[in-house]
Amino acid sequence: MVSYLRLIVYILFIYLPLICYISSCASKKQVSDIPPKENNALLFEYEKEGFIDNNTFRVIVIIPVEEHYDELSVRQKGQERAFVSLKNYIISQNKVFDSKMHNYLMTTITGYGTLKKRDSTCSTRYCYYFDITKSGLKTELDTLGK
Repeated sequence: MVSYLRLIVYILFIYLPLICYISSCASKKQVSDIPPKENNALLFEYEKEGFIDNNTFRVIVIIPVEEHYDELSVRQKGQERAFVSLKNYIISQNKVFDSKMHNYLMTTITGYGTLKKRDSTCSTRYCYYFDITKSGLKTELDTLGK
């Protein structure tokens, strides 16, 4: 009986560290930070979003080819995204978003917003730019609420 216990203890002392070492080596995996080419193309399209210059703010609307949207629906999506993005921009400037700012954004987006279809980097989706072009747009937003 004692010899069996000694054998078990011997096995544990010899093989347990060996098993732990082997399992720790096997668990190390190298992860690549390079996104696939398809994702790179999508990121490139979205790099063109935000304030293009002092007069132009752009949001990008991506529609999968299999979804059938008419131009009015795409325009509405663009307006909604522009509103949310500009609202977040105003809030990030530590300003209180009030009804005056809400009305200004709605008027500016509907009055100065245009939808343009662009060539996408991928054939599985359509790419639209919703641009708000108004002289001094960024300056107006920065001074709004001061």
